Amino acid sequence: MVRVMIVEDEIEIRELLTKMLKYEGYQVVSAEDGKEALGILEKEKDIDIILMDINMPQVDGITATKMIRVMGYPAVVVILTAYGDKEIMEEAANAGADDFITKPIDLLLLSARLQFLKKNLPFHKFRLSLTTQIFSQLSMQLDEIEKLIEENNQLTFELVETLYKIVEFRDYETHEHTLRVGWISGRLAEELGLQPSEVTMIQFAAPLHDIGKIGINDSILLKPNKLTHDEFEIVKKHTVIGYEILKTSSSSILNYAANIALYHHEKWDGTGYPNGLKGEEIPLPAAIVSVTDSLDAIVSKRPYKEPRSLNEAFDEIESLRGLWYNPHVVDTLLKMRDEVRCYYLKSCKIL
Repeated sequence: MVRVMIVEDEIEIRELLTKMLKYEGYQVVSAEDGKEALGILEKEKDIDIILMDINMPQVDGITATKMIRVMGYPAVVVILTAYGDKEIMEEAANAGADDFITKPIDLLLLSARLQFLKKNLPFHKFRLSLTTQIFSQLSMQLDEIEKLIEENNQLTFELVETLYKIVEFRDYETHEHTLRVGWISGRLAEELGLQPSEVTMIQFAAPLHDIGKIGINDSILLKPNKLTHDEFEIVKKHTVIGYEILKTSSSSILNYAANIALYHHEKWDGTGYPNGLKGEEIPLPAAIVSVTDSLDAIVSKRPYKEPRSLNEAFDEIESLRGLWYNPHVVDTLLKMRDEVRCYYLKSCKIL
């Protein structure tokens, strides 16, 4: 015998439908709203057809229909609605409703509709069960996809961290250098008004600016004395090498780093390398890293030189404003002078 649940908050309608359906030979269960209906369905697994009102207290018909489909309950849901609104009907259909009966209810039409559903009930149950299985499998697949995305996001950051270490082991520069260049570049980008996503990208990409030096021979790279002209020409190739290493990555961070690696030795007056770009032709991220890398190089000890003071570094960069360095970037750095000094000396809090 077919079991029908009536979900209707108006007691007169609920009682009328109950009497009619029992008279026609259906087993009837009733609920006054969606919340009660969901509670019944959790306990009873053999309800075949649900007549669902839309406008009810606590849990409305559309929400209840969505929950029934989430539960995977293979009952046919017929919406009882006084609305002729196409959007409401579409929302109910998207929630998982199978059919509609408008209010005031035509009892003859309802009887005929139920007879049709009763005759085709095996088909509807098979369709709903199959749909539930498909969505369950799809949900599992989406969970796996999200897990994979999360794992690969983590992998990207692990890869970036590994590349930082490669730069450090291959060159005379230290982990502190990569961190400083990244942090100062990010703060400069922020003060220059770049979008938050670009600020983050620069902070992660900037430390990879010299990764191309892994392609330079140790005898040149670690030479304690001044390089010859030919040796310096070889060192200059690290910009292109770094670009070639990073450019084909699917990671947006590494793509960003590729352009920084290529252009961070270009100079505002066009005398830089590898392409002799001039002025605004130099991408801003590379112009930022050019300044921060120079600042840190001045104050750091190298095999060929002793460290100099922050004041000397600021003065030298200011003297090369508009010659080697983007004037706007230099002006912004100088405005941040106290903050940068705090960062290096670790003697005051960076907010």
